[in-house]
Amino acid sequence: MAPSAPQLSDPASIARRAKVFKALSDPCRVRIVEMLMKKKEMCGMELAEALGVSVALLSHHGKVLEAAGIISKRKEGPHAFCFLNRELLAETFRGFVE
Repeated sequence: MAPSAPQLSDPASIARRAKVFKALSDPCRVRIVEMLMKKKEMCGMELAEALGVSVALLSHHGKVLEAAGIISKRKEGPHAFCFLNRELLAETFRGFVE
């Protein structure tokens, strides 16, 4: 009996995954995700300092990651804290690592 063909994802799922991959196509954004994997959340200023980039550049990258659903932000006073959507990342890569 021949092995069954892999099941293809629905078009919406493929589009969502492509959006995540596109957002992760920049090394700085990959570094942001790696840093957030190690901590539950980080302040934007803390991330910028750790990455050695300006807050303005971090904000640009943060907007791309947020638009793709990879990160979310919460405000606390004047600070914005970033955290990962781990469920989305797990769903995105599930078919590639199993």
